[in-house]
Parts: sequence; structure tokens; C-alpha cells
Amino acid sequence: MTNKNYFLITGSSSGLGENLVKVLNEKGLKTIGIDIDEGRNTDIVVDLASISMDDIEKIKVKLENSKIDSIIHCAAVQKNPQKNLSNISKTFDEVFSVNTKSIYVLIEMLESEFSEFSSICVISSVHAIATTVNNTLYASSKSALRGLIQGLTLEKQDKMSIFELILGAMDSPMLLNSVNEKEVNDLKNQLPSKKILQPEEVSNLIIDLLIKHRSILHGSSIVIDNGVLSQLSTN
Repeated sequence: MTNKNYFLITGSSSGLGENLVKVLNEKGLKTIGIDIDEGRNTDIVVDLASISMDDIEKIKVKLENSKIDSIIHCAAVQKNPQKNLSNISKTFDEVFSVNTKSIYVLIEMLESEFSEFSSICVISSVHAIATTVNNTLYASSKSALRGLIQGLTLEKQDKMSIFELILGAMDSPMLLNSVNEKEVNDLKNQLPSKKILQPEEVSNLIIDLLIKHRSILHGSSIVIDNGVLSQLSTN
């Protein structure tokens, strides 16, 4: 890896994606942030639910003859459909397109732009393993990532290292949009660690894995959950 190449981060306008751009830039590494929302760390506005060839070309132009060293897929949608066929279909397509399909599209359409040995870090969730009520689409889209990573690991062989990071509750807009402050505190008290993940500590872990350990991460699933999955047998 050289600092001439780029880290491509999806979901760059908030949460973990925003923090990753910040930390990578502080380390002198170059980033391309893509998100549906404009923001300080969004270089290219892209609706990951419907990536177009124009979007792919914009990324290629932004590379300026450099290569992609890593993609970190942070973008995610957590939605429940209304009880009508049209909305069920629309919401299903949006959730799966952003959470699962988009990283596959980016890898396939940008493969010629990757460095000699690149890496893909896909941010998954403990919901892929054990979920809660009213999270069916989110949980199933995250669960589908496991099969995607396994298949791509076989297809890409030694061209790139592809792995997933399965995260527990993190201090992020997605969490705060779904629960109130009391529920967050209740969650903390239920966890063996008595804390939820912070974007800064997860960002530093991801960067360390990408820079120092990518060669041993082919097809891996790494769980960072603050102990929530250890409780399933007692709940």
C-alpha cells in the first residue's frame, strides 16, 4: 500500500463512514467518500440503491490515474415496509440494494481500478446472527453478506482480501434514530462490557486490519459485539 492510492468509503456523510474519512486523512491517506447525502466528507453523491455507469465513471475520474487500495462499505439502510405490496417491494429492493448489492457492483465494475493486492472491508451487524423484532429486512440483507463474501473470496482468489466486520451497537445516527436515550442506557447496562462501540475505536481497528493484516483476512468474519451475542443462551 502507498499513500498514492485511495480508500473508497461508502456512507461517508455520517457515523462510522464519516469518522473513517477523518481518521484516514489525519494519517495522510487519501479517501473518496461516497454517499447519497452531501457532506464535508462526501466527494461523490451516489444513490447506492441504484448505481449507474455515470456514478462508476465519476469514481474513475476522481482516482486521477491512481488506484483503489481498499473499499470500506459502511453504508446501510434499516427500514420496515408498510403493509402494501408496492411498498414492500420498494423497501425490500432499497434495503438489499444499499446493504448488499451495491458493494458487489462496486467490486465488479471497479476491479480494473484496484491496486495489485487490495482489500474490501464490509461492515455487517450482529443482526445477521441474532436479530430483534421489526428488523427482518435489515437482518436478512446483512446475513446475505456472508454468502457474498464467501463467493467473492473464491472468485477473486489472491487479487484482493475480502472480509466482514460484524458490529454490535455503536454510537451512530442509525442507532439513535431507532432507540431513545433511555433505551441506549438500558442496552449498555445489559451488555457484559457496559458500553457500546464508538466510531473512533472501530475506525482505528479497521485501518489497522487493512494496513497490517489484510493478507490473513481472506473470507473472514470478525465479530466485535461487546458481548451481546454471548447472552443469547441465557435470554
